[in-house]
Amino acid sequence: MKHPPQAGRWFLEIVLEYETTVLQLLDALRTATAPGLRTLHDDLSEHTATPRFTEPGERARRLRDRLGQVHYDLMLRGDKITVAGHDPADRFDFAERILTAFDRFRPDPPPDRPDEPPTDMGLDTLEAAVLDLVVELHPRVFDDLAAFRAAAHDLIDDQILQIDRELRFYLGYLRFLAPLREAGLPFCRPEVTTTDKGLLAREVFDLALAATLTPAGGRVVGNDVDLRDGERILLVSGPNQGGKTTLSRAFGQLHHLAALGCPVPGRQARIFLPDRILTHYPRTENLATLTGELEDELLRMRRILDQATPDSVIVLNEIFSSTTGEDALALSTAVLTRLSRLDTQCLWVGFLDELSRLDPKTVSMVSTVTGDGTRTYKLLRRPADGHAHAIAIAEKHRLTYTQLTARMGR
Repeated sequence: MKHPPQAGRWFLEIVLEYETTVLQLLDALRTATAPGLRTLHDDLSEHTATPRFTEPGERARRLRDRLGQVHYDLMLRGDKITVAGHDPADRFDFAERILTAFDRFRPDPPPDRPDEPPTDMGLDTLEAAVLDLVVELHPRVFDDLAAFRAAAHDLIDDQILQIDRELRFYLGYLRFLAPLREAGLPFCRPEVTTTDKGLLAREVFDLALAATLTPAGGRVVGNDVDLRDGERILLVSGPNQGGKTTLSRAFGQLHHLAALGCPVPGRQARIFLPDRILTHYPRTENLATLTGELEDELLRMRRILDQATPDSVIVLNEIFSSTTGEDALALSTAVLTRLSRLDTQCLWVGFLDELSRLDPKTVSMVSTVTGDGTRTYKLLRRPADGHAHAIAIAEKHRLTYTQLTARMGR
């Protein structure tokens, strides 16, 4: 609102709507049983009893009542408008007389429609000029209105704003999950801990991929993941397009969503809450920088190791793939040693099967294929078979059995 008196009047409605909304939330939480919602109810109950919350509403109601007592007359003569104070003894109501005279010409009332806000709530030049004249007739109430607006401009508590943002997020997340649940995908409330670094996840899947596949009727494959008895690092190997990167995304989502207090994709989950989640995925080389792809990977990996603590979770996806196998193994071994010493949880996607046998804290998972090479997108906890890197090279040069037979058939 550009016109101060009009803005002040709308501000009263904002104050009263805010008060009503908070009190309605408090009332709706009275029957809540969840500990978090009970705590929210108690905090709101305490907040709504403070003068900071109650006084603006009381002042807004008094001002609204005073504005409701402002009456004035408009006198129209040619192109001149005069605003005068209304005489309470004058009971003449010109508007009512006009409406009564033309009542018989009114059409049938239109059907009820939901109220819609006007497209333009501002005042034109004439309306603003009339209101300015009304302000001159009743200066005290409009001065009090301006003072109230200036004094109460920050009445909304910061914690209430935070609650509003968080509730919007959680309710939006539940709406996002609804069609996936209807399609039969499992979601659960994870069991979380800050002491046990083990991991148990049953039928976990990539939420973003599921949201893409489900509307089209696609199949979503869930996988079981676990770390136990001092294990900290999952080494995931197997052929390309076999679900390895998808599992790495699901692993990160599992920890992030659990930390937010959200239902997680999966049948069952017991998760260690990390202090941070650090990721390293391949990215396109930036020609604007003077660093090569390997140098960029090393710098990014250095930053991750500098930030990581024993309570962190790290996701690595095909690091050092831009160098030779021998160099990649040497660099990866150094990173693995550092991670093991940190005792941090990690899921590592790669082709170097040797890494899964270098440290007792590592465990191998392998993406599986059928006898004819078809991807199942199921990843199983078992020793790497040593074929992943060879298959990747063969696929790159179109030398797999399927590719060769297809070419020979042509």
